[in-house]
Amino acid sequence: MDEWKKVTNGVWVRQYQPKNPVNTSVVDLGDGGLMAISPGTDVPAEAFDALDQLGVVKALVSPGAFHHLGMPHWKARYPNAALYGPSSSIAHIAKQHPGLEAVKPLDALRPLLSAEFELGELEGCTHPDLFLALTRDGETTWFSNEVLTNSPDYPQNFLFRWAFKLTGNHPGLQANTLTALLIGAKKPVVRAYYERKLASVPPTRLVPCHGDIAVDPALATRIGEVFARRY
Repeated sequence: MDEWKKVTNGVWVRQYQPKNPVNTSVVDLGDGGLMAISPGTDVPAEAFDALDQLGVVKALVSPGAFHHLGMPHWKARYPNAALYGPSSSIAHIAKQHPGLEAVKPLDALRPLLSAEFELGELEGCTHPDLFLALTRDGETTWFSNEVLTNSPDYPQNFLFRWAFKLTGNHPGLQANTLTALLIGAKKPVVRAYYERKLASVPPTRLVPCHGDIAVDPALATRIGEVFARRY
C-alpha cells in the first residue's frame, strides 16, 4: 500500500481503499513536476517520501466534488501545490474545508499541461467529473471518476451492495448508473460527451478513481458498448 505502482511512462497509482479500490493517480507533467489526481487519505510519510523521488508535486486535482478528504493532508505536505477541480467542486470543497486554500477551476490547470493532455469536465452533470486524457508514447490513457468505473467486486457495505445491484450495476468496466444519480448526470448528454471523446482520443488504458486499471487495444469499443447498454 505504501508503494506507487508504475502504470506507464510518467503515470503511477496508489490504492488508498483496498477492499473496493479507490486510487490516487500521479502524472508526470513533463517538466519535473507532478499532478496528483484524487489525493488520497491516510497516506503515510513513507509513501510521500517515495513520491518525492519521482518529482515535485505541483498540482492537487479533485476529479469531482466528492473527492476531497485527502486534500488538506496533501496540501500540508505540499504547501506550494495549487488545488484544482471541476466547477461544482470549488464551492463544495470550500464548504467542507473552510480553512483550505480555494480550489481553482480546471482552466487554471491548463497552463501546466503540455499538448499531450486533453482536459475538460463532463457535460450534463450537476457535479461534473474531470475528463483527462494523456497521449504519450503512442498510447492514450484516460483518467475517470464516478461515471466510468472498473470495480473488481460489489461494494462491501450491505446498503451500497444492495443499491449497486438494484440499479443494475455489476463489477467490471461499467458506465455506473448509481454514481450517475450521485452527481446528477443526464445520461443522454453524458453518453454523447463520451462518444465524442471516444472518436477524438480513443483510449487503450483506463485509470479509474474507482476500481482496477484496464488495458486493452479494444478498450474504446468496450467503453462505447457499456454506454450504449447503460445510458
